Formats: sequence, structure tokens, C-alpha cells
Amino acid sequence: MSDGLLAGATHLGPVHLRVIDITAALPVWRDAVGLSLLGEDDAVAGLGVDGKALIVLHEGAEVALPQKGRGLFHVAIHVTTRRDLAHAAARLKASGLRYSAQDHLISESLYVSDPSGNGIEICFDTPERLADRQEAPDGRVTLIATDGSAHSGLEPLNVGALLRDLGNSGHVEARLPANAFIGHIHMRARSPETLMAFYVGVLGFRPHIQSRAFGLFDCGTDRRPHMVAFNIWARDELREPPADAAGLQRFTVVLDAADELAAVAERLGQAGVPFGEAGGALDCADPEGNRLRMMVAGT
Repeated sequence: MSDGLLAGATHLGPVHLRVIDITAALPVWRDAVGLSLLGEDDAVAGLGVDGKALIVLHEGAEVALPQKGRGLFHVAIHVTTRRDLAHAAARLKASGLRYSAQDHLISESLYVSDPSGNGIEICFDTPERLADRQEAPDGRVTLIATDGSAHSGLEPLNVGALLRDLGNSGHVEARLPANAFIGHIHMRARSPETLMAFYVGVLGFRPHIQSRAFGLFDCGTDRRPHMVAFNIWARDELREPPADAAGLQRFTVVLDAADELAAVAERLGQAGVPFGEAGGALDCADPEGNRLRMMVAGT
């Protein structure tokens, strides 16, 4: 784009994660989350929907991602109906896994982790519930619902009420729907301002929330403002994960056109950020070492 911002059609592609043991991870990703196994060998397993890869697991990590380790907080798989979220809640409940649920007002979310400590969010967007977002002078954010009520965005989600959306048939879908997608990725960070300067100033994302008081910074596009996020909620307890820890190997940003990719490469060069190009894709790392691949849709 001429203004240096990524097009609204920009979206996230497959997210690659390091795990200790693929066999141990599959009951979470396949059976509880509801992804289909697309292919597996001794060291890699691809999972997704309708033949489309969303998550790629790479075996070889030696230790789990520390609970407050810098890097991956969670990868978010979004569904497009509340009933799809209810099926996911039923699968999680039946799995016996420890999970949580939150009502962010702009979305409803379920959270679980795989055995290697990789965080997973299953999310249903509800932007129509939000009337206003107010930021106090101290940076604290309050969300105002369409009925005028104030929300922190961190209220618990009523899972019982969610499950009632499934009715009394007892049927629970085993798999996520074909239109499920990677909606956002969220990392724990040391210096979110530095990261935002990279994602906004170099890559071309649009800034969204930037609040040290709330502890959250994020960016995206005009269509999806919350696409890449960073939090500082661990504060002084944030730990640097060991080199052999599980966590994010890389995530994928899918651009709308080849000229956008060329423009990103030019900006990376001007900023002195090392990157590689191969097979029509561009590989780089952000200032905290989170790796990403940028590619053009259809390649």
C-alpha cells in the first residue's frame, strides 16, 4: 500500500510450534481443540481444518515453555458462530483438561495449554457488543457495552450458559468447522514499545491498544485490529525460556499482493533488520527473537 500499511486482507497463516512429544500433544490439539490431523511423521505433525493447515507441531523441545516465559502466550483459533464455541467448550469439558473461559466483551474465549506449555485460545468475536472504549489518564482501559454497562474485558465467561446453546441432543461436534482460522497470536514481552515500533513502523501493521497500565499492546489491520499482541502481565517475574524449550517456532503472515512483500523487504533493509528470502517467502525475527514468515496469498 502507498501509505506503508498492510492491506486489510492481510491475515495469519500456519503457526509452527515446538513440542516435547507429538504423541502427547495430539489429544489436546486434535481431540479437545478439534483440529484434524493432516499429516504426521517422526518429528512433525500438521493439523488444521478442511485440509488447510493451521498448526504445525515440531518435536524436539526438551523442556516445557516456562509458565511465565517470554515468547508465546497463546495462539488463537477463531470460530465464526457461538455454537461452534459451545462445541469446543463441550470437548474441553469432556477431555478432563484444565481450561478457563473469559468474556472480553469484544470476544468470548476458551483457554487451554498443551503438555509442552503452548497456550491455546479458542475465540468467538463479538464486536457488536462493544459501544465504546474509554482510556483514563492513567492508561487504564474500560470497555462500555451497548447496554451502557462497564467491563474490564476480563470477566469470567458463563460456560454453563454457553453449553446450553447446544440444546438437549447431547451431540458434540468432534472437529472445528471448516471456516475456523488463526485470528491472532499473543506473546509475553519485555519491551512492547520496541516490538510495536517493529511491527508498525517496519512491517506495516496498524497500532491498536498501547497501554502499559493495562499491560497490553497490539496491532493488526483495519479489518482485524487485534492480530499480533504483546503483554507485560508477568512484569518482574518474566523468565527467558531455555534454548531447548517448547514454544513458538514461527508464525505466518499472509499478504495480499507481491508488491506488499517487496515493500516490506525494502523497509526491513532500510531498518537494518536481517531477513532471508526463499520460495516467494520472507523470513525474519522481531526484536525479541519471535520468528515470522511473510508470504503472498496463493503462493
